[in-house]
Amino acid sequence: MIRPTHARIDREALRANIRLLRARLERNVRMMAIVKADCYGHGVEHCVPVMLDESIDIFGVATVEEGARLRDFGVRERIVVLPPPLRGQFDRYVEHDLDALVSDAAAASALAAVAESQGRTLRVHIHIDTGMTRNGVAPEDAVELTRSVAAMRGLDVIGVASHFATSDEVDGEFARVQRERFDGALAALADAGFRFPEIHLSNSGGVLNVSGAQYTMVRPGLALYGYHPTPELQAASGLRPVLSLVSAVGGTRAIDAGVPVSYGRLWRAPDPTTIATLPVGYADGLMRALSGRLDVLIAGRRYAAVGRISMDETMIDVGPGPAVAPGDPVVIIGTSGDQSITAWDLALAAGTIPYEICTNLSSRVPRRIAGADDPSTHSRSQ
Repeated sequence: MIRPTHARIDREALRANIRLLRARLERNVRMMAIVKADCYGHGVEHCVPVMLDESIDIFGVATVEEGARLRDFGVRERIVVLPPPLRGQFDRYVEHDLDALVSDAAAASALAAVAESQGRTLRVHIHIDTGMTRNGVAPEDAVELTRSVAAMRGLDVIGVASHFATSDEVDGEFARVQRERFDGALAALADAGFRFPEIHLSNSGGVLNVSGAQYTMVRPGLALYGYHPTPELQAASGLRPVLSLVSAVGGTRAIDAGVPVSYGRLWRAPDPTTIATLPVGYADGLMRALSGRLDVLIAGRRYAAVGRISMDETMIDVGPGPAVAPGDPVVIIGTSGDQSITAWDLALAAGTIPYEICTNLSSRVPRRIAGADDPSTHSRSQ
């Protein structure tokens, strides 16, 4: 028998999320699907085939290695590396035909030289910093950079981009400021004679929370996988979480009142009870910060985790009596009966965001297609 802890990937939920987001787009606005960090922890091999089937033809990643993995997987569509090119990796952009976001003339020149030496032309996007203060050229320097990059043989400037810093917030004031800065830079570029087929600013929060910011393309990530970046708006969003995290009861033992549980002996049973042990811990990505703050679902009932979450196991107080037995299915993220627990629930309990909850799931947790008879054998052709 295999270890019962695994993540279930609901491909129909992913398909529904893609369609829901597309329905929000203005006419002729394209969607770049962000698939970095192994599709936010959901599994490239499970998610990308659905995206391809839904006619997504451009993908966003964070590293050239992620781009190379998509190529190895058989993706022939365009792939954009969103952070700036790193020295020592320019040749890999050429090798794997990856788009680059550039905000530095020296890096762009080096990238151009590698492409030209191999008789290739790489697509690049000018990255403008409108307030994220992470990557990008200042808006007032965008024209000068674009002139420089456009003159480089080996590069084809096809796009201009920026990134929202606060589009997940209900208060959209700074998102409006960023949009205005971006519009100002676009106007200056237009006055200088530049036109771009691809103009993109909006992430998931931009699509869902910010009006007037779709331009010619959007870059949703988290929303594809079923989560609104603003917790207050999750319930009304219509998005369906794609990932469920499940396990099973490994064993149970009755304990008396006052008996401590787990490392540090911080939790003691207030009354006689039964402790169920689950084969899942922080090495699987169930954050130790959730100790004393985590609920799980067993047969539609909610039970509290007690004591510290350990590397490989978590203990649950299931109360006195034989209601829970070894082998019983346990839902950590997902639905059981009329009860549900989401990545937002875990994130708020741990003081983080659902991005971290999902991407934190380790390689020790198999990703399996929900409802599949043989979840271990899936390829793009399916």
